[in-house]
Amino acid sequence: MTTISRKPFAGVIKHAGLLSLLSCLLLLTGCDSQSGNDCNYSATIDEGWTAVQEVMEQTGAASVSVALVNGERVIWSEAFGVADREADWDATVDTLFPVCSISKIIAAVAVMILVDQEDVSLDEPVTKYVPDFYMPLDERYRYITVRMLLNHSSGLPGYDIKNVTLSPFPEYAARMLDGLTLQRLLYEPGAISSYNNEGFTMLENLVKAVTGEDYTEFVRQRILEPLGMGTSRFQDVSLPDGSCARAYKGENLRPIYSLNVYASGGLYSTSEEMARMAMMLMNGGMYGADRILSAESVSAMARDQRAGSFNPVPCEEYRYGLGWDTVTQPGLGATGVTAWQKNGDLAGMYGSVMVVVPEEKLGVVVLGASGAAATSFGSYHATKIANRILLRALVERGRISGMPEPLSSDPLPYETVTWEEKSTYSGVYASSSGICRLHFGADDSLSLEMFDSDWTSLYENFKLRNDGWYAADNDPTTALRLLTRSGRHYFALRQKGASDHYSYSAMMGQGLEDRPPLSGVWETRLNETWLPVNEELDSDFPVDKIEPGFQLRTVSSLTGYLLGNKILADMAPADDDRLDGKFLIVPDGVRGMEDVAIETWNNQEWLRVGSYLYRPLSGVPLLDEGATTISIGNDGFAEWFRLPSTGSLTIDGSDFWGIYDREVTRIDSGDAYGDFSLNGDAVYLVLCGEPGEKIVLNLIAW
Repeated sequence: MTTISRKPFAGVIKHAGLLSLLSCLLLLTGCDSQSGNDCNYSATIDEGWTAVQEVMEQTGAASVSVALVNGERVIWSEAFGVADREADWDATVDTLFPVCSISKIIAAVAVMILVDQEDVSLDEPVTKYVPDFYMPLDERYRYITVRMLLNHSSGLPGYDIKNVTLSPFPEYAARMLDGLTLQRLLYEPGAISSYNNEGFTMLENLVKAVTGEDYTEFVRQRILEPLGMGTSRFQDVSLPDGSCARAYKGENLRPIYSLNVYASGGLYSTSEEMARMAMMLMNGGMYGADRILSAESVSAMARDQRAGSFNPVPCEEYRYGLGWDTVTQPGLGATGVTAWQKNGDLAGMYGSVMVVVPEEKLGVVVLGASGAAATSFGSYHATKIANRILLRALVERGRISGMPEPLSSDPLPYETVTWEEKSTYSGVYASSSGICRLHFGADDSLSLEMFDSDWTSLYENFKLRNDGWYAADNDPTTALRLLTRSGRHYFALRQKGASDHYSYSAMMGQGLEDRPPLSGVWETRLNETWLPVNEELDSDFPVDKIEPGFQLRTVSSLTGYLLGNKILADMAPADDDRLDGKFLIVPDGVRGMEDVAIETWNNQEWLRVGSYLYRPLSGVPLLDEGATTISIGNDGFAEWFRLPSTGSLTIDGSDFWGIYDREVTRIDSGDAYGDFSLNGDAVYLVLCGEPGEKIVLNLIAW
């Protein structure tokens, strides 16, 4: 837990880079103007201090950085906690944090600069600008427009993470184009909006194709430098030592991953420098005397892009603009104030948010890193802090009368559930987040279960209320709604927001109907275990990916479907060589679903998931005894071997080697050289390297 000692107000403005002496004097004069120019924001800063301390105590966050701006002034910029425990470095306002998906705002600004120059039109096909974009398995890719990339409605499948995390790899966006040749779209372009990282990574290719410049260089020259964001950087080169806030899981230091998805999540910055981006946007594209964007482009970014699309239960948390997550941020919207928000998360390690209140010329940026507690610091916690700061600023300026009251805890009256409703909506539902099941009890209460290896209860004893939602007696906010649209059955979830005074709702699952039973071919494959051959096995980046040793599974109480893990959720066989998960139309619930197919490699059936390949464990050969030289093939695929139960093994020359047990769980690994005693636990060996690389092994069995 990080303890923050309260400082006197005079020392709160620790580093406010744009404040002149006149501005500093203004900060101490009171709050007489609705514009905020004569407001000292002392109560707001005090609220911010309290909010940061409470969140850090709740989450054990290692560090948090905050910047509040009004018009063209940085009102407050402060860092809390430690940037590096081992080095005993405090976090400062110059400490870098991954801004995570706030990077998408940078990407949107980059594209809108090209729109202002009339080099790009939002409603032209992407193929007009990126001729290498080609999806032979799905001709609908031709209808994806630039706007659809920016508002999450392109339908591009989820990206793989090869070459994303280990070291700088500027070619990732271009390499992504190769992976798309093996996949199909998730849905008809423009049909729905569902959060899509790959669409923003595609923007890197667009900027390069239109300007001839690498995306990162274009952003540096046209955005970061004019805004004075000299500390901000991408990892097309490694970060300077000691420059970045470190994240922890318990007492364990987490690595600093190289985020080569520059447009969708790769910028590292400070809260104060990101606040300059907020100032530019709240001022209609102007930063000081410099125009970065036209006022028309800023306005276009802030228009609700989901208006008119299929979205039966609008989610105010995701009322997409161009780059923005929401242009009607619900925390402030509950008080009648319009705000734009973009947040971001990185694998339970970092969380971020940027909120702009355009009419009030207010903005706040909060960045944070996880620490010792089991609760990770994420965008939810950053938003909790941001909400309190901005709401208090609005109170201090007289824009709202007081801090909003928490939602009522009084349950609403019951309604009668019809037999038709129970019959229609009982059953199994799916989204890219997984499989769940709704069922009614004898007392007409509704319960929801999630499926992993078995069904686990998530919500129980929800009763139908007179607002049409099912909720428990002790929590009227968390609720489920059942609905039918376009002939499909859905359920939606309502839950409390980051602050206690508002809630938000989102579509969560689409009903599944039983399909014909699995063919004998797929039934046989249920017995197979699959091993990766073309992904970074030396990466422990904690995202949803298929680990070595996964198996396809069936779902109890559901016929005709297969399940791997989240990346394979809700797949139904289209034929004996392909699975089809592209039948879901769930706003905010279709994300990261890859095509799955069987291919023949080395006279074996291999499984392809998107651009990843997996070989069958049943075909893994026994490693020859004695000295052996293994050559990595031209395709660069990892080589897998079975090991004897006892003996010794030396490895020389491998980029990465891994030893796995009978359950294909890694028990040891290394690079270059390895010396390993076999005692019965080690069962499988994997070797990775560059194409043509030779690895020398010596196995002595006894």
